[in-house]
Amino acid sequence: MSSIKSCRRKSFLPCLTLLLIFSSASAQTKFATDPTKAIIHTEDIPVFWNIFDETKPALDGDRFQKNYLDRGSAGLKGFIPMRIESGENLVRVILQDTGYYQKIRGSSLSISSKKDTLYQYFAGFKKIYPAAVFPDIYFVIGARNSGGTTFDGGLIIGAEMFGKEVEGFKPRLDINVVNQVVVHELIHFQQNYANDNSLLAQSIREGSADFLCELVTGGHSNKPFYVYGDAHEKDLWDEFQKTMFTDDWGTWLYTTKDKSRPADLGYWMGYKVVKAYYDKAANKSQAVVDILNIKDFRKFYAASGYGKL
Repeated sequence: MSSIKSCRRKSFLPCLTLLLIFSSASAQTKFATDPTKAIIHTEDIPVFWNIFDETKPALDGDRFQKNYLDRGSAGLKGFIPMRIESGENLVRVILQDTGYYQKIRGSSLSISSKKDTLYQYFAGFKKIYPAAVFPDIYFVIGARNSGGTTFDGGLIIGAEMFGKEVEGFKPRLDINVVNQVVVHELIHFQQNYANDNSLLAQSIREGSADFLCELVTGGHSNKPFYVYGDAHEKDLWDEFQKTMFTDDWGTWLYTTKDKSRPADLGYWMGYKVVKAYYDKAANKSQAVVDILNIKDFRKFYAASGYGKL
């Protein structure tokens, strides 16, 4: 991995994003090219809740270790190092805020009902990008410290990060966008990019995943801070272009001390550049190929025409 900056963010998406970016090129040949052949695993989720019910209120770290982690899917085992760590650690985290886990229970169990929609999205992505590959996807319940990662067997998504907002409770991400998060990360898995750590390059990496997710699903999970971006576009562009070719991600990506605006406006800025490129292209199919195979981010930006009108 050429950068560790993304792991400083409090939310999970960029750590997953960069892991996908830097591992995808070597891993893609292992995976299905037929979207119907991708396997979406949710079997670990009911196992977690069975053990939760059997051992509450104190819970039992040994039971979680032996009956959940040790017997779990390949994806769950891939989520243990540096994330769940152990049954004992998982129980410690749950007991710090048992109410949180109880509130996301229904949402986590509902994920299995979303598979048909995900397969429709996979098929839609295949139509716009015939070279797409489809790794297996594992939904697991972890220790609230990461929403996902990649491993040799595919993608892992932390289901405990998704829930339904109610009075007094706001999950990290709404369960209604879980499919869009999966598609966003699936698109990252396809990216075949030049090694470039600049603000422009990383913004395009994120923004292109949002843009193509929007083409496939009709939206993406980051809409709230896009509203802010669209309302302040000129000022933000004036600021962005001053550092876009440097590796200083500043307040644009993943973490910021500036609480006056969203932390992830680099996603929005990258989206604007990618959308400008796509809208300008006469051949939309080739434009998608170009967006996923950028070898020179400066040249891609110049070809988009964004900010030059």
